[in-house]
Amino acid sequence: MPQKARILIVEDEPLNARILEFQLTRLGYSIVAVVASGEEAVKLATTGRPDIVLMDVQLEGAMDGVEAATLIRRCMGIPVVYLTGNSDEQTMERARATDAFAYLHKPFQEGDVHSTLQMALDRAEMEERLVDEHRWFAATLRSITDGVIATDATGGVKVLNPAAEQLTGWNEEEALGRDLSEVFQTFDPETRQPAECVLKRLLHGETAADSKTHCLLLSRTGTETAIEHTATCIATDSEDMRGVLVAFSERRGAV
Repeated sequence: MPQKARILIVEDEPLNARILEFQLTRLGYSIVAVVASGEEAVKLATTGRPDIVLMDVQLEGAMDGVEAATLIRRCMGIPVVYLTGNSDEQTMERARATDAFAYLHKPFQEGDVHSTLQMALDRAEMEERLVDEHRWFAATLRSITDGVIATDATGGVKVLNPAAEQLTGWNEEEALGRDLSEVFQTFDPETRQPAECVLKRLLHGETAADSKTHCLLLSRTGTETAIEHTATCIATDSEDMRGVLVAFSERRGAV
């Protein structure tokens, strides 16, 4: 986030708008623009790309502050702080449903303005880092040649990389939320009996399944593939189980 954050003010009461602009300028923020309607706010958010929008909840015209904030968050991902006065409960219920970063109450106090904006900007920076980390993680998974499946603590699939999709016959979108044993169906190549689900083993206290366990994988299309796989528990620092991570690959030349 830039050191001198760029702010778009959306306030249809001229006196409040001037007070807020003065306070923000004195605090060292950069003002992208001051507008009085939801339509102008959406347009300026698109072209001016502010770091944060201060949005009056109640605006005159066809588009009120809640509708404008919803569009700005959904289409541009820009954080919004609501400016509130004597808003009715129904409007505030709509505002609370839009994932606003914070609320500033009128009349504006400079100390409140500064602390609220800093908290909102810190949250925006943290969310931006999380998005970047998620993209990095997703790109890394796509580049791994082994199949990788991650579950939640109940065994529901949360991640299925492209190699796992190819071997299991499931695409990630269809597999999400399904039980691991449904997507990752394995059985013993000699007895032809279903192999014990790795999730059950980990739930019974194992921190990792046997290294490179050999078995047959039955794909969604009925194809059998000889694989070797490892599984490990995904846990918090306090060792609370959060899920299971399974990595597997085809055994070349296996009968």
